Amino acid sequence: MKDTRSHIIRLADELIRSKGYNAFSYADISKELNIKNAAIHYYFPSKSDLGAAVIDHTTERFKETIAAWESLPYETQLHQYTCMHNKTRENRWVCLMGALSPVHDTLSPEMQQKLKEMAESILQWLTGLLEKGKADGSFHFTETPKAKAYCIQSSLLASLLLNKVLQNDVCQVIQQNIQET
Repeated sequence: MKDTRSHIIRLADELIRSKGYNAFSYADISKELNIKNAAIHYYFPSKSDLGAAVIDHTTERFKETIAAWESLPYETQLHQYTCMHNKTRENRWVCLMGALSPVHDTLSPEMQQKLKEMAESILQWLTGLLEKGKADGSFHFTETPKAKAYCIQSSLLASLLLNKVLQNDVCQVIQQNIQET
């Protein structure tokens, strides 16, 4: 049963990033997984329950990933973070935050809260990384670490959106620019 639940979350995540949250239904998932809609409702009674599970799953994966990077040099951690978006770019998707932010006002309060917590978690980690890297001389930016974190996160998010439209190397250009922090 856990496999089915995991497959539903994975597919919902892909659909949110490729089509958008409001552009897919349980029918899309049931068709792809060759299961009945009722099976999805068993795990996720409402679409917002599924959306919340996708956000939780993404947040947990992020926390596991950055924990594995803790011993790496600050520049390497920043590089790894910017490269996290490569698979998303290759699939011509957007990141979860980029997919859900435009429809924020249509999300359930629970999803809105989870999305906010995910964004805060990412920005808190990134700000801390930048603070430590600037303090030890690894990074040489002039903004405050928090302002730089906002700029990096918004640049990565926007680069995926632009890449989807322009179908060029905008993501790679942005990633390279971030590495010069």
